Amino acid sequence: MVIGDDTFDDGINTVSNSISSSLEGDSMNQSSLEMMESIIQRLQPQNRHDIRDMIFQRGRISGAMLIMAILLWWISVEKGAERLGDAAIPVSQLGSFEFSELSIIVPVIALLATLVMSIGREQGNAILSNLAGILMILGAFYILEPFGNLVLDVGDIDVQNAMFASGRLLILAILLHFATKFFFDALLLQWVRTWLLSNDVDIFPSPNTTLYEGHADEESPLG
Repeated sequence: MVIGDDTFDDGINTVSNSISSSLEGDSMNQSSLEMMESIIQRLQPQNRHDIRDMIFQRGRISGAMLIMAILLWWISVEKGAERLGDAAIPVSQLGSFEFSELSIIVPVIALLATLVMSIGREQGNAILSNLAGILMILGAFYILEPFGNLVLDVGDIDVQNAMFASGRLLILAILLHFATKFFFDALLLQWVRTWLLSNDVDIFPSPNTTLYEGHADEESPLG
């Protein structure tokens, strides 16, 4: 475990030192440097080819989740509103929105919250992180509101309608959250890859170097 931890720390230090030396005299500011280091340390690509594959995988997953959300909304809200009893769901107490409107508003809130949270994390921005928390609570309120109406005996909503309403909103929010997260990660990786290619810099240690560092502290066999 000690050897593995030392190797990982050496890899991170190699990344930081390589980027720092490559940016000497460059116009890129310190915040961009820190963001690039954060992206590499968080997503942990092994090499340039790994970055390309990660961009492809995350972009594909993001697109799949986005179309799943659209199809779910079209089937369960646009076409299935009457069969699922959406007419019995009371309008929202916050904004007087119909359920059909909430089925669009909640996923948009999830998208914005994820995007703002991701940007705030990468930039270390407290204001954006605070805004992301506000959006998350607002989205949670709309998702749980059908059960609140059931408890407060507002309208003609029953347990089944409340479950279907909250369940659809929750699934839509989750799909948009992960679609946005994976797409944003893909954009960050694409930015890193573009910079590396344009500056012809290799920030990843070679396998031989890593292997040597990993066994440096081992004693040689006697005899």
